[in-house]
Amino acid sequence: MRIPQEKIDQVRDATDIVDLIGAFVKLKKRGKNFVGLCPFHTEKTPSFNVSPDRQMYHCFGCGVGGNVFTFIMEFEKVSFIEAVRSLAEKAGIALPQGSASDDEAASEQENLYELCREAGLFYYKALTESTEGKFALEYFHKRGFSDETIRSFGLGYSPNSWDAFLKFAQQKGVPVPLIEKAGLVRKRDDGSYFDYFRGRAMFPIFSPAGRVLGFGARKLREDDPLGKYINSPETGIYNKSRVLYGLSQSKEFIREKDFVVLVEGYADLITVFQAGVGNVVASSGTALTAEQILLLSRYTRNITIMYDADSAGSSAALRGVDLILERDLDVRVAPLPQGDDPDSYVRKHGGKAFETLLENAVSFVDFIAQTFERQGKLSTPEGKAQTVRTIVRTISKMSDELKRNFYIKHVAEKYKLYESTLYREIEKIFRSEKPAFNPPRYEKSSVSTRSGSAGPGTALPEIPRIERDLIGALLRGGYQTVAVVMRFLNEEDIAHPESRKVIRKLFDAAENQEQVNPSDLIDKFPESKRWLTDLIVSKHQISKRWGQERSGLTEGSPLKIAIDCVRKLKYDALKRLQQENVQKQKKAAGQGEDPLPYVVLGKQLQERISSELKDLESQLREIPAEGTSESSE
Repeated sequence: MRIPQEKIDQVRDATDIVDLIGAFVKLKKRGKNFVGLCPFHTEKTPSFNVSPDRQMYHCFGCGVGGNVFTFIMEFEKVSFIEAVRSLAEKAGIALPQGSASDDEAASEQENLYELCREAGLFYYKALTESTEGKFALEYFHKRGFSDETIRSFGLGYSPNSWDAFLKFAQQKGVPVPLIEKAGLVRKRDDGSYFDYFRGRAMFPIFSPAGRVLGFGARKLREDDPLGKYINSPETGIYNKSRVLYGLSQSKEFIREKDFVVLVEGYADLITVFQAGVGNVVASSGTALTAEQILLLSRYTRNITIMYDADSAGSSAALRGVDLILERDLDVRVAPLPQGDDPDSYVRKHGGKAFETLLENAVSFVDFIAQTFERQGKLSTPEGKAQTVRTIVRTISKMSDELKRNFYIKHVAEKYKLYESTLYREIEKIFRSEKPAFNPPRYEKSSVSTRSGSAGPGTALPEIPRIERDLIGALLRGGYQTVAVVMRFLNEEDIAHPESRKVIRKLFDAAENQEQVNPSDLIDKFPESKRWLTDLIVSKHQISKRWGQERSGLTEGSPLKIAIDCVRKLKYDALKRLQQENVQKQKKAAGQGEDPLPYVVLGKQLQERISSELKDLESQLREIPAEGTSESSE
């Protein structure tokens, strides 16, 4: 559904970009801007800049940039409409609701989100308002969940019926194929449909932004033939490898404490959270993935694993340690007593005792050693060698060489081995293994040089520095400066298609005596957002690499810089005509044709160049030395 432009502008104006990004990234004030570690790539020196004046962000390391909408889109992996709606909700701005015809035009992804939201409300009401749901509510209460916790996590109950939710959704006018795509119904061989979740305790799975993606469902009846837990299948909005249960509720606590506790199951997380440890997430009983670690790295670099104390839990913890170290994060492990999981331990001993376990968390080196010791492997030379090799293999996952060296030194001292022996083991690993996870890397070259708008495998040519300089001056100078430049510059004088589109937008606004919001350009030209945000947020340092004398005007008012750019662009455009004519002369001579017409044309072009440049200089001198554009600075 299309959101009116005036509503989009209202949401943008009501959202402060420093407050928004500051909730996800630790920002420090530096001059007029704020800086922090980029949430979109791994770095140790802050290169992520946020400009409160321009309401934009830009990373000088990986090149990402944009405004409040693009940040939510990239950080939460949502569509533009979803980003607008999310920010509108936070700002208390009501957006128009879609009619049936609007729903048909809306994206399937939006429809899936809305359907899952309705399903979550349906299951919650079935738990709290229906007679049948009372025994499910009693189950949650026996687990120790308070009514407030049940409400906070949106827990619910799926009626023990073949078509309770199916009928509900159809009454809402939802097409059955969409309900199937959301993973809420299944199709029989005869073509009819039935509810996928029936007679189960329901755990909605939320995105970090708080939108329902899918469900986990626990068995309540003995005659239920399916497993103890079943989950929504993969859908257009739910990918279990990229989701962490409870992150929507815990993310603020994680930022505040700067570490996260990683548990396995839904009940584990809810019990721990209710006991006062808010910085907790769950891998939902599935194997921890690299994508989940990447998601956590947006909130903290410190992870404490607390899985079940059995052998399966220990193995899962060991795999998790490797994944975390590959992502260059710090990890500790908090072992539980045998026979306990986080849920049972908290119910027996309380939240304070659980916090004590966290305080006594051990390094991954000690955890591996303790795991092998319980298995009796430290009693033999072969077992000790296996233990050390396992530890060294885990250390080899680290990309930080300095940290890796300290751990090698620590292990050598712990097991009374030569460091050189351990380094030889690491060399063997490096030769035989490739990293299991390579995080996405952004191109390190200048973010102004390439664009994906030309299609896969066909990058556009580099945007000329002179054109970047001109656009920077026009943006800072406002429509008064643009109006002056319009008198002398044609769109044909601009070589690159992306910069030509931006300048056309500025020209159109100047004709209506309108200022252009730099942030608005990001929405209008998403394919150009990298070099535009680089230009805007950095205040764009004027290039000194034009290859021509610039009369010392490397600094000055926006109007002065813009005029200097016009001189150079007009000169380049006219020189291109002359060079094309020279090539025509050579081609004619090579083919035995008379080159005289081109020689004559060349002389005429030379005269035209001299005349036009002279006329241009004469007109430019009539412009006041001080422009009227300083106010925008």
